[in-house]
Amino acid sequence: MRLGVIADDFTGAVDIAGFLVAGGMRTVMCSRAVQTGDCDAIVMSLKIRSIPKEQAIKQALASLAFLKECGCDRFYYKYCSTFDSTAEGNIGPVADALRQALHCSATLICPALPVNKRTVFHGYLFVNDELLSDSPMRHHPLNPMHDSKLARILSSQSPAKNGHVYHDVIKRGSDVVRQAIDGLKDEGVNNIIVDVVDDEDLTCIAEATQDFALVTGGSGLAQGITEVWRRTEKRGGNEAAFIVEKRKAVVIAGSCSAMMQKQVAYYKKHAPSLSIDEQACLDDPEYGKNVATWVLDHQDQDLAPLVYATRSPIELEENRKKFGDVDVSSAIEHLFARLTALLAEKGVQTFIVGGGETSGVVATTLGVDAYRIGAQIDPGVSWVRSLDGTYQLVLKSGNFGSEQFLLKAQEMYDGNT
Repeated sequence: MRLGVIADDFTGAVDIAGFLVAGGMRTVMCSRAVQTGDCDAIVMSLKIRSIPKEQAIKQALASLAFLKECGCDRFYYKYCSTFDSTAEGNIGPVADALRQALHCSATLICPALPVNKRTVFHGYLFVNDELLSDSPMRHHPLNPMHDSKLARILSSQSPAKNGHVYHDVIKRGSDVVRQAIDGLKDEGVNNIIVDVVDDEDLTCIAEATQDFALVTGGSGLAQGITEVWRRTEKRGGNEAAFIVEKRKAVVIAGSCSAMMQKQVAYYKKHAPSLSIDEQACLDDPEYGKNVATWVLDHQDQDLAPLVYATRSPIELEENRKKFGDVDVSSAIEHLFARLTALLAEKGVQTFIVGGGETSGVVATTLGVDAYRIGAQIDPGVSWVRSLDGTYQLVLKSGNFGSEQFLLKAQEMYDGNT
C-alpha cells in the first residue's frame, strides 16, 4: 500500500502527517505536484475547506490525479475533526467527487480523534464531552457549527445516501463491522458513518475497511490504519526527521477558537505580544511594515514575539457591529501575508502559526511546496521543515494543543523534548 492523502487545509495536513510518521510511515507533505522520492505516504496540503465547492472539487480531483501518478493505491480525504463545513459543503461534495472518480460505491465518514476528545456516538459528533453544536465551534467565525448529527450535515450538502455503524456493533470486532458495512453497501449506502469513542475503535474500523480505496475523516483514522499497516509490514515508529534549531522567530495567531484564546492569554504572560489593529489593517498601507519592525525589534528575547488577531466571541460581535459588511478577515489575512514576506526578507526562518486559514497564508507566502515532518509537539501538531531546510514551521489548528503549547513548541529547540 502507498497511501495518498488529500487534506483540506495546511494544519490538517500537518495533523495527519504527524500521525502517519508516528505510526511508522515515511511521509512527505506537499502543496503542489513535486518529486516526492521514496515514501510510504504522500499528504497533499490544500486550502479548500471554505472556498466555493466547485473550486474545492477541482483541486481535490487534481490532487487525486497527482497521487495516482505517484503510485498511490489507497486514498484518504482528510477534513477537520470538528467537521467544519457549511450547508453547501465542502465535505460532502468533495467526498462524492473523489468516490465517483475512484468508482467506489461507498466510503467511510470518520471525523473522530479520541486523543483530542473528538468522538462520535450514534452518529452525533462530540467535542470535549459536549455536542458539537453546544461546543465553542458554534461561534466559529467562518463555519459556525449548529448541528451535531453527521448524517443531517451531509444530507444538506449532498444527495448521497447515509448510513451508520453504531458503537454496539463496533465493540464486537472487525468481522462484525465488516458484515455491517457489507449490509449497508447492499442497501445502496454511499457514506458509512462510524461511531468511535476510543483508539481501539479506530483500529477495529481500519481492519474492517482495509479493502476501501477511499476513506474520509479526521486524522484519528490514520492511527488505526498505521497500526494495521505495521502488522503487515512489520515496521516500527520513525525517528524525527530533523532537529528544530533556535533561529529568528515569530508567533502568529489568527484563530479565534476557545483553545487559541487560552494559548494566547497564557503566552502573553511570558513573551512580548502585539494585538492586531483591525482599523489599521483596513486603512494604513504601512501597517504591515510597522508590525514587522516591532517583531524584529523583539528578537533579543528568549521567546518569540507574538502577533495575534485572536478575539473572544464578544469581541468578534463588537467588530461585526463596528465594521458592518467590511471583510475584516480578508484584511487581516493580507496583513499576515505582508508581515510574513517582510519578516522572511529580514531573515526570520521560524514561524509558529495558530489557525488553519492563517497557516495557509503563511505557508503560501513563504512559497514552501514540500515539507519534512518532525517531532510531535502535542497530538495533531508537529514541527515541519521545508525540504531545502530554509524554514521551520508549526502550522497548528486553532483547536489543538495544550494551554502551554506556544511555549512547549519552543522548548524543543536543539533536540529538547
